[in-house]
Amino acid sequence: MYLIQSSNVYKQTELSVSDSNCQCSPVKGNIGSLPTLFNQDGSFNHEVNSYLFYQKAIKAAKDLSPCAQALHAYYQFLEDKQLAWDKFPPIKRLKPTYLFRSHLLKQIKQGELAHSTASVRMNQVVNYYKWLMHDGYLKIKNEKEAPFKMEFVSVQSTGMLAHISPTFTVETSDLRIKVPKDASSNNIRPLSPLTQESLSILTQHLPSTSEELRLQVLISIDTGMRIQEVATFSLTALDTATPLAESEHRYELALSPQATGVQTKYLKQRRIEISSELLISLNEYRISERRIKRVNKLNAKLESLTEDKASLKKEAIERLELCERHEPLFVSEQGNPVTAKSIEARWTEFRAFIKKKGLPFTHRFHDLRSTYGTYRLSDLLTARLSPSESIGLLMGWMGHRNESTTWKYLRYLQRKEAFKVKFGILDSIMHDALGGESE
Repeated sequence: MYLIQSSNVYKQTELSVSDSNCQCSPVKGNIGSLPTLFNQDGSFNHEVNSYLFYQKAIKAAKDLSPCAQALHAYYQFLEDKQLAWDKFPPIKRLKPTYLFRSHLLKQIKQGELAHSTASVRMNQVVNYYKWLMHDGYLKIKNEKEAPFKMEFVSVQSTGMLAHISPTFTVETSDLRIKVPKDASSNNIRPLSPLTQESLSILTQHLPSTSEELRLQVLISIDTGMRIQEVATFSLTALDTATPLAESEHRYELALSPQATGVQTKYLKQRRIEISSELLISLNEYRISERRIKRVNKLNAKLESLTEDKASLKKEAIERLELCERHEPLFVSEQGNPVTAKSIEARWTEFRAFIKKKGLPFTHRFHDLRSTYGTYRLSDLLTARLSPSESIGLLMGWMGHRNESTTWKYLRYLQRKEAFKVKFGILDSIMHDALGGESE
């Protein structure tokens, strides 16, 4: 099976025939690129690709990667086992969907797949079959021919009104794979904040990397911003800096997809905190000759955007249009707005550079965010704020959608009683990484 990313796909096209040549020209409705699945023999997988088109064109799905990867894995399994996607024997254990579930559980047991990944893949396959049946691609004559059995499950409510309605019922299938709730389980990647040793290694080697990655790393550690938020961090956001009344050393910034152009998760608006020292460095970088050269290249691309639209992918056009509204702080050497993928790539190179020196450093970029969250929560608790007050503050700064996500940090600290380091350690790390002199 082959999964290939297409160029721009259009909802409406026009077919013209001349001299026995057929040409399909785009008319309107550009939905951007699509993941496209081809069978082992090179043939176009009509059912899967129709579903992916439906997800993007009708459901306006932002990220098709989990869906495409799940269906790629499923059809690869069918190909390997010589199974048909539309043949369901009456015996449950012989159905391809149940065989795939057993295959995923085996991968979990062997440590090849996380519970969460397996659960997502199984759910995507179930949703795919629901669509196949709804749109007539799969005809089911009786219950024994169905790809799975639907069930109703009672779920414990954890929201603000849990005392009024302690449980609610959801529809699911008997193919579901449960994910263990315990974040310390080996089946879920736990929080991995950087220890003092890892922070020391990071500080020691940050000067060896580019100025952009150095600042991006420090932003994530100092504010808890996600990688996508760092990538789209704008001058507009930088201009919202206001000093915190409680501290002369920290400021607040506004993150908002609409107001400041920073692409937050769930498109939520929130305020974050940032150290005065990092804020000064960001403003210095903002007017540096190095950055101005890059921005000039970006401005040239923006000026020719109208002419170049036909040759650009929709995602690239959207990124450039965002730059027109909110100038990004970080621009690549080629004059392109920085993306989360490009930051991740530079981080991977940087991590490999450290590993070559024989030093233990395996952290993901996302671990910088949990470093902020863990150290900051420890500091708030040390300042004698109650756990609920501390959780409330951290939840706001980090932009967590559910309180349960923030409570993970408290449970982590409770398990790691030796984790008594104050947030001030991050300030000293920041001072060293920014080239500050010892006092």
